[in-house]
Amino acid sequence: MDDLTASLAGTLDISQDPNKTSAPHPRFCQYKQKSSGYDQDSRRKKILESQKNRRFDFLNLVRNLTDDCWDEDSKEEKEDENLMEIDVALKKPGRFYKDQLMLSEWLVEVPNDFASEWITVLCPVARRCLIVASRGTTKAYTKSGYCMNSFPSHLPGGFHKNTCKGSTILDCLYHEASQTYYILDLMCWNGHTVYDTETEFRFYWLHEKLRETPALIEVSRTNPYKFIGLPDFCSTSEDICSAVTSAQFPIDGLLFYHKRTHYTFGSTPLVVWLKPYMLQEILGITVPDHQMTHMPKDYSNYADHMKKVEEDKNKIQQEKQSKRTKTRRGQKNKMSLEMELEQSDVTNGTCPESLEDNALVSETICDT
Repeated sequence: MDDLTASLAGTLDISQDPNKTSAPHPRFCQYKQKSSGYDQDSRRKKILESQKNRRFDFLNLVRNLTDDCWDEDSKEEKEDENLMEIDVALKKPGRFYKDQLMLSEWLVEVPNDFASEWITVLCPVARRCLIVASRGTTKAYTKSGYCMNSFPSHLPGGFHKNTCKGSTILDCLYHEASQTYYILDLMCWNGHTVYDTETEFRFYWLHEKLRETPALIEVSRTNPYKFIGLPDFCSTSEDICSAVTSAQFPIDGLLFYHKRTHYTFGSTPLVVWLKPYMLQEILGITVPDHQMTHMPKDYSNYADHMKKVEEDKNKIQQEKQSKRTKTRRGQKNKMSLEMELEQSDVTNGTCPESLEDNALVSETICDT
């Protein structure tokens, strides 16, 4: 029986998102696992095929984001959402400003076409955010949809004196120390949506538009934060090694985009992620010492490190659960005490409602 239990525990996988970057890298528990229909490569092919048949009103989504108007949902929008829900490979965007970003998975299986069909972007240590510039102001939202900042900018629609009255939506990383927004991806520029275009075009168009707007990289009264596009390059070992070595900022990690993917919502295997100190073990790429400063001191190998990350995560979750339990017990005890006090007041005839009822009865008797 013990052997059967161990076998089932090692083969069954009930997680819907096993490769989310919010969880530890799954390689430590799936290193020798046989491939199945749920592997990254199969899901990539499925999503790329689903993109061809997807229909969604991105123009209406941009209108909701830029006008902050979510009350009226047209019949066409609801039909489009239903079409996206039918296909399990694609997700619809969240309402309001939550779940509007394309998120990555851990790079578990290196694709055969990695060098030719993937684009690499180096990411500095910064905070992910959604930038929406419209109606004369620019707002930055967290991944959870909270507005973290509001300011003017030279983005189309981001300043009330701009001659351009359009709107802009960007996927950015905010570096607080340098007061800089590093642009990862482009979804809309001057009212023109590019959600349903391929990565190569979105990146090309982003850098072209940034070259046409040099004021974005200069700090001024009307542009208090710099907007800088992160460079992208091929995913060959030589290009990645050269980019990591010559990077002018501490690298938090590397994002790898499939060239053919559209901008989708939520986690996708068509955008994958690695930490710098994982490059040697996963891709066989040597990383210079100055980019290894963020490597944990107790890091020995891939599997052991991820196991420790999982243990630390479980410990934090247990502490949070313990705090919630204590809070609930305190609230329950408070409610019980209030109920006992109310019952005591009613029994002793001191409850305000009881006094009012007695007064009414007395008046009735007197009138009679």
